[in-house]
This record gives sequence, C-alpha cells and structure tokens, in this order.
Amino acid sequence: MSRVRILNSTLIGTLVRFLQVKAGLLANPQLADSLGISSHLTIEERITLFRLASSRKAILEIGSYIGASACCFGAALSESGGGRIYCVDTWNNDAMSEGVRDTYGEFAANTAAYSEFIVPIRGRSVDVVDQVRQLAGHLDLLFIDGDHSYEGVKSDWEAYRRLLRPGAIIVMHDWGWAEGVKRVVIEDVMPQVAGFGHLSNMWWGEIGREPC
Repeated sequence: MSRVRILNSTLIGTLVRFLQVKAGLLANPQLADSLGISSHLTIEERITLFRLASSRKAILEIGSYIGASACCFGAALSESGGGRIYCVDTWNNDAMSEGVRDTYGEFAANTAAYSEFIVPIRGRSVDVVDQVRQLAGHLDLLFIDGDHSYEGVKSDWEAYRRLLRPGAIIVMHDWGWAEGVKRVVIEDVMPQVAGFGHLSNMWWGEIGREPC
C-alpha cells in the first residue's frame, strides 16, 4: 500500500509540475527555453529574472548550472535589443546534491538559442573577477546563485559589488533557506540598496549608491 501511495504522490507531483509549466508557457511564451530546463528555479522566479533583466545590457550570473537562468536573461536581451550575459561556473556540479559531473555540454545545448549574448567563463567566481572586469567594465545586473555558505556568498559579493553602479540590480537566490545568503543580504547588501523586493526564496534590490 505504501508503494502505491508513493507512486500516486510521484504522479501527482509530475502532473502538477506539467500544469505549472503549461500555465507559465501560456502567460510567458518567451520563456519556453528556460521552462523546458529542469532547475531549482521556480516558474515565478524565472519570470521575475526575465522582468528584472529587461533593458539591462551587462548581466553576470554566478552559478549557471545547465542554463535555466541564462535563458531567462537571454529572452530578456532578445526583446530589449541585445547585450551580454557573463555566465560564471566551474560546470563541475560543485555543491549540487546530485554529485560531481561535467554539466557544460548540457548548459551549451540548453542555451544555444541565446549563444550570441552568452559569454561562458569557466572557473571559480573569485578567481575570474579580473576577467569579468575586463570584459564587462560594469554590471547592470548581478545574480548570485553559487556557493551558499556565508563565506562563499560574502566572497562573491565582495568580489563583484564594485562593478555595480547606482541603478544596477543585485539578485540573491535561495535566501529563504540558506542562512549564509540571508546574512549577507541583511548585513552587507541591504545598506547599499534604494529599494528591494523578494519572493519566498529569491531577493533582489536596486543599488542606490556606489558600493563602498
């Protein structure tokens, strides 16, 4: 009986996910590529990333995985006239629950429709700061979704915050459960923003002054 309940629960979960994706596609057809990718990002989070990236020209994401967020940004750039998405990841599946494996091939295949906008930078985020600075100069949107430990999030913020000018957007994923993310948002990021918003597991703010 317990096995039947487990199977029924799995089927119900699959059906709910299918219906959510269909609803998301009907309301946001431009996100078809992103919604077709398995990810920890919810549909609402993907829609929010797309909207936040509207009219942004220089976007950096730390933690690209297999491309769901990059496709959100790519869809936004397609509509707004272009730009660059700097995607930083080791693509070794570091810190993911499924274990270490090379995911770059999946990322490249999933994001192929937006390859004209995407600049993949393979390496640890704190090791490629100079490369990003040389390529981008400044950032209009920074999405941090890498190492969720306090030390990891703090290092990413400290490494890239000076590339954000007033009016730029900072987005932090997994702030709902990762104490390290939440601590950096409250202690370090909030004092730098003019306004902010959030979902249950994603926080964003608009930089109000040059980060000091």
